[in-house]
Amino acid sequence: MSLRKILLLACLLVPSALIQAGPQPERPIKLVQHHADSKALASHLRNLGFKSRGGVDKAITDRDEAENRSFPHFSSSFSVGGTTYPFTMVGYAPKSGRAASIKSVIVPLRMNFNYFGANYDVNHSFDPAPAVANIVGSPMYVPAHFPNGFGQFGDQLQRAAFWNQMDHNHDWHLRMATPVVAKTVDIYVTPETGSLQQDADGNYFGDVLIDFMDAQVQTILQFLNLDADTLPIFVTDGVTAEALGYHTAYPVAGNNLQTYIFTSWLDPSIVSPLFADVSTFNHELAEWMNDPFVNNIVPTWYFPPQNDPATVCGGNPFLEVGDPQGNGPTYADFPTATVTLHGVTYHLQQVVLWQWFADEVPSSAYGGWYTFPVPSALTAPAVYCQ
Repeated sequence: MSLRKILLLACLLVPSALIQAGPQPERPIKLVQHHADSKALASHLRNLGFKSRGGVDKAITDRDEAENRSFPHFSSSFSVGGTTYPFTMVGYAPKSGRAASIKSVIVPLRMNFNYFGANYDVNHSFDPAPAVANIVGSPMYVPAHFPNGFGQFGDQLQRAAFWNQMDHNHDWHLRMATPVVAKTVDIYVTPETGSLQQDADGNYFGDVLIDFMDAQVQTILQFLNLDADTLPIFVTDGVTAEALGYHTAYPVAGNNLQTYIFTSWLDPSIVSPLFADVSTFNHELAEWMNDPFVNNIVPTWYFPPQNDPATVCGGNPFLEVGDPQGNGPTYADFPTATVTLHGVTYHLQQVVLWQWFADEVPSSAYGGWYTFPVPSALTAPAVYCQ
């Protein structure tokens, strides 16, 4: 084993190597208790929103597709106002009729917050086990009933989008294989790298710097030894990372590409349905499927609906299908869709189909849809920013 690997292994196994030894006296950071009611908590969560990071040059993406270095992905394009917008998405080409089965590994992160409070004596650990169990049993992995048929959320989403462009027999699928759950990894957080908060009922919520989370994840990835066609999904329970969730892509050694998802999970008994359980995961998984390398450019758009006076330009140039209905000032116009499996109710954020970005009238998607899983939520394509 090289010296570099030994040092990295030490960082994973020795908590003191991951964090500073304690808070610096000149920067006392107290435990903040500002979520006096559910509205304040909802405002805090909404201000976090969702993010995408990284991004891979299109030329590198095209080479990866030609050489089959990672998970199956295909390229196509649409045109708006005489401009062509190429895109790369997960799965085999729809016309091929091939069914893709995407491997994933869920990495539970136990977040240990230490040295918080006025006297630096408040410590709290967030156990990811409930979040992981809920995600594995969710419609992202388990087939459920949707308006266009029975299947997993991501599969039905993409089948709706490409229904009129896939093979004649409609055999094309994009399914998530049963995930592997890795061993829980402990992450240690101090006031230098995160904040610890409580609501009026005493429930704790943690937040860490997104760069801190990225550094931890990228270190962990070096020891997972994942196949290039496996999607890593890092899961926390009750802890965000300056965002409810994000997905990213970047080149790594050996001319390979690395993508991964970070998703928080929030207890539906203590947060609004808009932020509950798998709503963040379904947002990020849908975006990963539609823009895995964070390089699918689209015209910039206003948050829908246009008749909401709160709408503003999204300022988002990427084909991020979760953001229009879930990441701006009009998010409350689009309640989550509920799906019940084995007695458990899951909350799914609504996402747009790619046709919404493409100014298609009518939409070429199944039933002329622009959104999923509630097709009636949007009945017209995006309004573009000037």
